[in-house]
Amino acid sequence: MKSAMKWAIAGLVALNLPWMTAETARAGAIKSLASFQCQQVNGYYATVAVQRNGRTAPVIAWTSEEFSDAGYTPQRRCGEVTSRLNGVLRENGNRLSNIYLTVGRVNSHTVVCSVGNMRSGCNRNNVLFTLSQTNRRSNDPREVLERLFNTRVLSSGNPVQESGGQPYVNLESLVNQLF
Repeated sequence: MKSAMKWAIAGLVALNLPWMTAETARAGAIKSLASFQCQQVNGYYATVAVQRNGRTAPVIAWTSEEFSDAGYTPQRRCGEVTSRLNGVLRENGNRLSNIYLTVGRVNSHTVVCSVGNMRSGCNRNNVLFTLSQTNRRSNDPREVLERLFNTRVLSSGNPVQESGGQPYVNLESLVNQLF
C-alpha cells in the first residue's frame, strides 16, 4: 500500500513538474538579480542588469553626447544613473517588485524617475536622469519610454502600463524580459 501511495504522489508531482519548474525559474530570475552595473558594451556605455550568476543584459545605452559640455559624458551618466538604480534597489530591500519608471517634468526638464507605485510622479528626490533632446522630442511619454527601453523587449509582453494616462514601466518585468 505504501508503495502505491509513493507512485501516486510521484505521478502527481511529475504531472505538475513542468508548471512548477517554469514558475520556479521565473521566480529565480527575479530573485537572482544582484545589481546594476555600468559597463562598456560594443563600444558604448550601458547600464546593465547583473544576475547573481554573472549574466548581464543592457537596460539603458548611453550614446548621447548632448550633456558632455556640461561634464555629463555618457560614461559619467551611466555611472551616476547606475548608482541611483542600485540605491532604489537597496531601498526596496534588493527587490525589483514595485519599482516603476516613468517620465515627468522636474525644474523645467523632462526626466525619467523611479516610483514605488503607479499613482506617483517625478520629483527632485526620485529623478534618475534627464532626457536628451532626441528622446524628449515626442509629446507622447509612452513613446519615450518604449524608445528608451528597447522596443524589441517591450514588444514581447509590453511592460509599459498606464494609470490615469501616465505611462509606467514595471522594472521587474523589464529586467525579466531581458534575460
